[in-house]
Amino acid sequence: MMPNRIRVKNESMVRDTKTGALLSTDRDAVMAYERKKQEQKAQRDRINRLEQEVSDLKELVSKLIEKR
Repeated sequence: MMPNRIRVKNESMVRDTKTGALLSTDRDAVMAYERKKQEQKAQRDRINRLEQEVSDLKELVSKLIEKR
């Protein structure tokens, strides 16, 4: 175990004695969490792109209607 860290009841957690932060030592869980965060960000980005495309299409349709 690293200096300045003490084990807590949960075997996969340690407490940083300097900051008081509770840290996970389960690398697989941390990696799964990071993957999930990246997937959620990608999904939000995709939704934002689609919303922008719909907005652009609405604007184009409005311009076409105005020209008639």
